[in-house]
Amino acid sequence: MADATARYHESLAGSAAEDHLNERGLMGPSVTQTVEKFRLGFVGEPLAGHEMYRGMLAVPYLRRTARGEWSVVAMRFRCIRADCDHSDHPGRKYATMAGDKPRLFNTVALLDHQDRIAICEGEIDAITATVLGVPAVGVPGVEAWQSYFGELFLGHERVWILADNDDSGQGREFAVKVAKDLPNALVVPAMAGEDVNSMAVKHGPESLRKRIDD
Repeated sequence: MADATARYHESLAGSAAEDHLNERGLMGPSVTQTVEKFRLGFVGEPLAGHEMYRGMLAVPYLRRTARGEWSVVAMRFRCIRADCDHSDHPGRKYATMAGDKPRLFNTVALLDHQDRIAICEGEIDAITATVLGVPAVGVPGVEAWQSYFGELFLGHERVWILADNDDSGQGREFAVKVAKDLPNALVVPAMAGEDVNSMAVKHGPESLRKRIDD
């Protein structure tokens, strides 16, 4: 997995995945240093067994040990074609490798011993929140949340559940499911029709902080 992360990260510059991240406000000079830590990549020349992910954004799941050593425990892929974001797109926007189990994204945020932390639905929203100064982990979809994940957050004074505010109701479903396992949780919905990333892009980075502080 480390080899795939290195290869795809090296292919990011000048790729369609870089354009995708730039459109989402994640490639500007003020955020590049933070985003770089996530080792995102572009599947230009797939490794054996990754051929079905060609042309997709690669999102590695990184882990840091108590001794400061890093490893890659999983990788997900996001379709970055324009039609993938349409509600009537027949396929999935994200692909998970066969046999992988539910995981949290950016668990390094849990090791930084912050009093407050956020939980987002999706990796891009978690990266966005982190860039905006809100420590965050991501859950790759409503069904990926497991009740035992809640134990990881019980030492925090406050856990913000940053919920998508979409017409489908999936964001509300996600927030309710997670909040059920967290007595220290506060649900913070995005603006109507938005998620964390789209809200920040359309309404400015201060929009997230304002929702949290209200």
